[in-house]
Order: sequence, then structure tokens, then C-alpha cells
Amino acid sequence: MGDESPPRPTSMDLETSILAMAGLGKDILDHVSGLGATLVITRKHAVVIREGAHFRPRSGVRAYAYDAVRDVQLSAPRHGNGRMVLRTGPYPWQAVSLFVDAQQWPAAERVAGQIRVHAARARRTGKRDQRSASERQP
Repeated sequence: MGDESPPRPTSMDLETSILAMAGLGKDILDHVSGLGATLVITRKHAVVIREGAHFRPRSGVRAYAYDAVRDVQLSAPRHGNGRMVLRTGPYPWQAVSLFVDAQQWPAAERVAGQIRVHAARARRTGKRDQRSASERQP
């Protein structure tokens, strides 16, 4: 009767508060919820928010600028789960994996496509900026 504990906040409640603390609340373009984490995309970053991020101040929320994203790979769902890999460096260990439920797979494909577009655009503008800077030097 009065012995029940108060309801625990859901992972989405926690993610929303973490996004607000990180200053990303109004800048979110899209997201995909995975098993144990959520991948959120903004205008400038791909952000991985792990469940329990409020307990992990250093590793619970990781933001990757699009010019640092080398590739996004998708492995189709098998036995109910698919895999999304964000390559953030030239070495194999410089990657972030997000496991996605088959029901969330269309969102994963959509988000992966958007990240690819943002990353390509960031690389193009970065190269253009480097060229113009080198042309200005004597």
C-alpha cells in the first residue's frame, strides 16, 4: 500500500535531462535508440548517450564532430538486433558500436544516411578552407 517505491525515471527522461545539460536540446535533428545507448545527431555533431550517462560524466556522453567521422557502417539485423558502427579514426579500435533492435532499424538507416551527408559536407568544406588558407600564404 504505502510500500511501493516511487517510479524510476525512464532512460528517455534521463537522456532528455542530459541533452539539456549538454546544451543540445534544441539542436537535435534526429536520433535512434539502441540497446544501452542512443545516437543523436545535431547540426555539428553525432552524439552517443549511454544509458546511465548521469553516472558517467566522462564517458556517458560522447560528441563527435562530423569532420572526425570517417565512416558509418550498418550490419543488418540478425536474430532481432542490427549493428551501427561509427568510425572515428584510422585504426579499428577507433569506433563506436550501437546495437539496434530490428524495430528501430529504419531509424538507424535514416540516421546513418544523415551522418554520411553531414560528414561528407564537413570534409569538403574543410578541404576548401585548407586550400584557401594555403593560397593566402606567401
